[in-house]
Amino acid sequence: YGVQIMKLTKNQGRILIKLIDRETQNSSYNLIRDFRSFFHAGFWQITARIFGHDLKKEYNTINKEDKMIEYIIMGMENKKKYRM
Repeated sequence: YGVQIMKLTKNQGRILIKLIDRETQNSSYNLIRDFRSFFHAGFWQITARIFGHDLKKEYNTINKEDKMIEYIIMGMENKKKYRM
């Protein structure tokens, strides 16, 4: 997925970070730290912060943007359910 991820826009990257947290119940920072190392996680957190993201931020449906993402996901899941 490396090339595809590198082609994401800033907003797509931010949404991907949120979706990863939603699905794994773990922040992207923690996943990188667990699979790679503390230093890799720190490097990617600094890189993300430069571009206005935060790998440590948790998915929370109280947040307006996260609530909108949840609404879209629920709509897609309901649509998929009725197609079958």
